[in-house]
Amino acid sequence: MRPELIRTTPNGGTIHQWKMPGGQKVFNRYLGCYLGSCKFCGDLEEADSFIAAAESLSKVHSSA
Repeated sequence: MRPELIRTTPNGGTIHQWKMPGGQKVFNRYLGCYLGSCKFCGDLEEADSFIAAAESLSKVHSSA
């Protein structure tokens, strides 16, 4: 299955969704990425939290 871009942030973060077949079910997985840091997540809220934290860390490092 091909990933689908489902969300972008103003700062360049992205969330892609994968629909992955497994047995008789299809599982949704989400990949949150920001500035080359990526994490596979089990749900959209976890991916959103990952991006928010990564963007927040980037702001801290760029202002130092």
